[in-house]
Amino acid sequence: MRDGAAASPDQGRAKRSLSQNFLVDPNLQRKILEALDPSASECVIEIGAGHGELGGRLVGRVARLVLVEKDDDLAGSLRAEFGDAAGVEVVHGDALELDLSGLVQRERRYRVLSNLPYSITSPLLFRILGMHPPALRIVVTIQREVAERLVAGPGSKTYGALSVGVQVRRAARIAFQVGRKAFRPVPTVDSAVVVLDPLADPLCPEEEAELRRLTRVAFGQRRKQLQKILRRAPEYLLPPDECAALARAIAFDPRDRPETLSPEQFRALARALMDRVEKGKRRP
Repeated sequence: MRDGAAASPDQGRAKRSLSQNFLVDPNLQRKILEALDPSASECVIEIGAGHGELGGRLVGRVARLVLVEKDDDLAGSLRAEFGDAAGVEVVHGDALELDLSGLVQRERRYRVLSNLPYSITSPLLFRILGMHPPALRIVVTIQREVAERLVAGPGSKTYGALSVGVQVRRAARIAFQVGRKAFRPVPTVDSAVVVLDPLADPLCPEEEAELRRLTRVAFGQRRKQLQKILRRAPEYLLPPDECAALARAIAFDPRDRPETLSPEQFRALARALMDRVEKGKRRP
């Protein structure tokens, strides 16, 4: 479901074809913008601007405001209401297809705001995380269960590929929860607002690619021991002695399952696997 923003139902009916649910609570709207915490000199990009109740509050408060909206009618309404305002740009398009990085190429300081559609939370979130240059802060409203998976720690039932994939890129925390009655129409699940801040040591593109492969392979066989995964997966086929050496270097038990490794250990393991490939290339 897409958590757009709306002040009242008479601004337009939600479209089931786009899974729209509009956030109508003004206090929660203010809290979300407080979590975003933009300065007057920065740019804010809102993905899924809805009727503009979140973005509209930022008009005149930030140097540049980009409102991205897929819905034809809503994009037209946004242009009619805010299109002539200084520093405001309305982009009509699907965020899964748009060149999001192209929207921020001239920006040194920008923040991203989005009420993510429940049905495409992961692909859209990782598109946002992949924007370059990276955002100073990302604030997203997502299904509460997904938010809990996103911030989960090693060993918990909700810890998995999503947890690792996000936490190796950003410091993630749940700012506050949002009850389902804050939306119109009322969805069947509760939501949460998640804040994602940069890490001191960001990933390089090669690390991102290797981590995607590693987490996909590892959590696709999460009931197996790591040594068995690394030895038998076609992507790796590591000899037993190399598995043991990696386990010692990264300080994990090769008999452990994937959900026991921290995001930092996954990153270290991905780096070690990359180094192994590079060494293989350099051999005569």
